Amino acid sequence: MKVKIAILVVLVYLTTLIVKLPAAIVVDWLPLNGIKIKNASGTIWQGQAREVQVNRKLSLENVKWDISLMDLLTLNLAGDVSFYNGPDAMSGKGFISYGLAGTKASNVILDLSARELLTFIPMRLPVKIEGEFSAVIKEFVQGQPYCQQLQGNVLWQNAVVNSQLGRINLDSSTVELGCDDGDVTAFVSQESEELITALDITLSEGGVYKLNGEIQGTDKLAPSVAKSLNWIGPKNASGATTVTFSGQL
Repeated sequence: MKVKIAILVVLVYLTTLIVKLPAAIVVDWLPLNGIKIKNASGTIWQGQAREVQVNRKLSLENVKWDISLMDLLTLNLAGDVSFYNGPDAMSGKGFISYGLAGTKASNVILDLSARELLTFIPMRLPVKIEGEFSAVIKEFVQGQPYCQQLQGNVLWQNAVVNSQLGRINLDSSTVELGCDDGDVTAFVSQESEELITALDITLSEGGVYKLNGEIQGTDKLAPSVAKSLNWIGPKNASGATTVTFSGQL
C-alpha cells in the first residue's frame, strides 16, 4: 500500500513539473529549424512570446498559445494560438492541431494589408495593389495533395489595382475556398462600378492551376484598361471577356 502511495505521489509530482515547465527553458531544447522564439514566458502549455521569427520576411509578435492537455492523450498537439503585430499590422488567431494524421485548423482568422501581402510573394508583380485582406478558415484538414477538407473565405476590402495602363477600383472582392478530391478550389467574385469578375480556380498536385471565368468592364473603366481586356481573351455573347489560363506555380 505504501509503495502504491509513493508511486502516486511521484507521478503527481512529475505531472506538476511537466505542466509548470517554463516555456523559456523548453524553447532552448526544441529543434526549431531556423525559427527564432524571443522572450518566451509562461509554460509550454500556456504561454507567450514577444516575437516568433519564421524567416527573413515573416515575423509574428505578441504570440500566445494555450495547449490542450487532453489532446495529447490522442498524440495530437493542439491548442489556441494568436498573434498581434500592432493596430495597423498583421494579426491572427485560431485553433491549430498537429498529429500523426497531419495538420488540422478551425476558426482561423487572419488580417493583413495589401502592402504586407506583397512582401510574402516571391515574384515581383507588374501591378501595385491597395486595400486590406481578411481570411477566415472555418475548417481545414490536411490531405493529399493539399486537403481533405477546406471551408473558408478571403475578403479584399477597399481593393485597388494600379498598373501602367491605369487604376482599377474593385471595391470589395471575395474568394470562397473549398476542397475537391484533394485539390484546393477558389471562386472569386467581384463587382464595382468599373469591373465585374467571376473566376473559378483549381490548384492541383505539383502546383498545377487552372483558371476559368469572365471579366466584364463597364463604361466607367479607364479606356486603356478596357482595351487591355481584349488581350486576355475573346468576348462572349454578353460582352464579357472570357478568361482561360492554366500553368504551374
